[in-house]
Amino acid sequence: MIESRPEGPARFSDEPVSSSVRVNIYLPSALWKRKRPRIDKILRDLRKEFSISDVRTRELGPKDWTEQWKKGYETRKVGQRLVIVPSWKDYSPKPNEVVVTMDPGMAFGTGLHPTTRLCLIVLEKYLKTGEEVLDVGTGSGILTIAAVKFGAGHVTAFDIEPEAVEIAKQNAIQNGVSDRGTFHTGMLKDLGAKIPPADLILVNILAYTIIRMLPDLKAKLLRGGRIITSGILKEYAPDVETAMKKEGLEIVESLHEEDWVSLVARVAVP
Repeated sequence: MIESRPEGPARFSDEPVSSSVRVNIYLPSALWKRKRPRIDKILRDLRKEFSISDVRTRELGPKDWTEQWKKGYETRKVGQRLVIVPSWKDYSPKPNEVVVTMDPGMAFGTGLHPTTRLCLIVLEKYLKTGEEVLDVGTGSGILTIAAVKFGAGHVTAFDIEPEAVEIAKQNAIQNGVSDRGTFHTGMLKDLGAKIPPADLILVNILAYTIIRMLPDLKAKLLRGGRIITSGILKEYAPDVETAMKKEGLEIVESLHEEDWVSLVARVAVP
């Protein structure tokens, strides 16, 4: 089923039903109208090999969506010190805790997904105070905010979705870190000089997108810099590792959660 609504993010979920799978896709109404032909083509191609039922659609009101996605979003501790708190909940931090208040809205990045959690865990471990950080595909801005609160000197963040960038900016303001974060809309290759070299690069996107971007990402690494990657399904991790080695990157750590992998790499020392 594909459900459209006047505004809000795309959300995907798999729900096993007996021996079959139902896929629910939530899209903004305007985006659904643009994407419908492409989705129909993909389904036609899949039907050549699989038994796939027809698409059923209905429109949800804003209130329906707001209450639906908030149900499972609770305060959660990630790593040693970080606590992610939904913006509509109260929380009294304990000593040494770092609190990030989040309202992801239309963007990816609640901190509940394994890919985001893995990124946050290694970010806490590898970030050094005062470093310049690059957040690739910032989504809700959660990694940018956490990086600043962990001690980054400045974070440059970008995303191809304008809505995500606006939400990331608002979340940065809400967390009191907007003075140490700069946000851009676009792709790395197009933003050029707007993206400064970084000590630490955060890339929480899909495996083969990471592979395609590796040459440009490496070019943005300062001497001694590290790249933290996530969003990698374990079956594709060997491909990412191979691509990293071809780019002269040495893998220093690999973390796993469920079917997801996070790889930390640095420029290999001859």
